[in-house]
Parts: sequence; structure tokens; C-alpha cells
Amino acid sequence: MNDLTLLRREHTEATQKIAPFTGEGAYHGSTRRRAPSRAATTPALVVDEMVPATLRDYPLDGSRPIADFEATFSNVYAVERTLQIPSQEEVRDDGVVFCWCPLEDAIAEAGPLTGRVLEAMRELVVGDKRFVYVDSKIQYFEPGDVPVDSQHWHVDGSIVARGAAVEALGHRLLHDMKARLTSNRAPPSYLAYQSSDHCATLFLNEPLTLTMPELVPNFDGLDAAIRALDPPWVSQPPASIVRTDGLSLHRATAASGAGWRLWVRVVETDREVQLDTSIIDCYNTVFRLPR
Repeated sequence: MNDLTLLRREHTEATQKIAPFTGEGAYHGSTRRRAPSRAATTPALVVDEMVPATLRDYPLDGSRPIADFEATFSNVYAVERTLQIPSQEEVRDDGVVFCWCPLEDAIAEAGPLTGRVLEAMRELVVGDKRFVYVDSKIQYFEPGDVPVDSQHWHVDGSIVARGAAVEALGHRLLHDMKARLTSNRAPPSYLAYQSSDHCATLFLNEPLTLTMPELVPNFDGLDAAIRALDPPWVSQPPASIVRTDGLSLHRATAASGAGWRLWVRVVETDREVQLDTSIIDCYNTVFRLPR
């Protein structure tokens, strides 16, 4: 197994990694430069669900400004199953966390609690995509800590574009939001579990339409627009498995109290992920707001 996809260790309050919260992203819609990768690998195949088709309309000289479009987010959200809420000790002692790990490999290596969650998730997998991957985190929060370095509304699995046309527009990368929202190719789909509600993810669960740029360098503007509209949202229940997709807006929140949380996500995608950089430490860091 690729050692970048799995981390087995004892979790304690004293060893919980903490970083200052900046709101910049940290592998979550981030434009931050990542750590140097291992030896260069063959460039990944760009599958249909990830083609930045909108960028084809932009010349390499940067002469066309980024246009706006009417974006409709379907906001798929369904509570598929609710499991028994685990004890804090069960979460803390589970041991193994995953980063883009194939589902069957993760089930074989998982701790008792994550293993039960993954078995339940496997029964809910649709099976219409080529690959099924697992991400998970075991984190200890003090009140106000955030599980990722962002509290922006965003979608997962956005189509990221790089290259000459992007650089001509003044960016290192752009998220092709129009391609994600208007393509006839099914986006990645997700199952997400969280063990408790003291640091629950928020989801929009009704369609939302707004005007936004076709291409965005980050989710700052989208987040500001959604907060101005103030649409209704729901908080993921404890020990629940929810279904979403690449058109589902959601955001992290700061912890309301101290304690452990297990978060597990199963991704169905046609994109093959072969990690050449360790990002699992970032997955298991909590981000602390100024006090």
C-alpha cells in the first residue's frame, strides 16, 4: 500500500497538531504552494468529469476578461444512515486515518470504529465511477478550533485549471466553476460521516442560483455572495452518513466545545489519484482562531 494514503498512530490531546487559522484554505480549495513532491510521475489523465472546458474560450494572451454566468448549485444533501454515536474513547483510540486510500484497502487497515463506518458506507456506494477513495481524520478540538484552514462555502472536487491561459489571466490556478456546473458529465459523489455535532459541517440543502465568475482563483467571492444571500442551511447530525456531490455547497465551522471527532469521507470519481506528496499531516491538523 502507498504509505502516503495511511497513517497509524496513537492519538492524544498532547500530540494533536495545531496551526494558526489563516482562512487561506490548506488543501481545501487552497492556492497555497504545496510541499515538494516525490520523483515526478506521469501526468494524470484528465477525465471527462474534470475537463476545464470553459478555459478553451480564453486566448493565451489574456485579452479576454473573465466573464460572469448564472450558476445554479443543486445542493444535493441526504442523510442516508445514522449510526450509534461512539464514545470519545472509541474515537481517540481508533488509530488509523486515511488520505485518498482505495476503499477496500482502507477497510482492511481501519480501526474498529472507522471500519464499522466504512462497512456501512460501502453498502451505499453507487458504483458508477471507476474509483472509490477514503479520506478520514481523528482530531481533538478545543472550543473555537476549526478542522480545516477555511470556513468558506465551497464545493468539493472542483475542476482546477493550470497552464498558459490561466497564467495570462494573472493566476497560478483557477477553478472552472462553469464547467463543473454546466457539464453533462456527472461530478464526483461523496458520502460523509462525522461522529459528533460539536464541530459539525454545514450544508445548503436547497437549490441556489447566483451570478458569479466562470473562473475563480479561490472561494472568497462565492463565500461572500452566499453569506450576503443568507440561504437556509442544515447541520450534519452526529454519527450520520450524508450523501452529497460536486454541486453541493458546504462549509466547516469552529468547534463549540472540546472533544474528539472522527470524520470520514468516501469519494466516487473517475479520476485516479496517485499521491506523490504527503498531505495527511494537514488532514490531521486543527486550526486555531486567535484568542
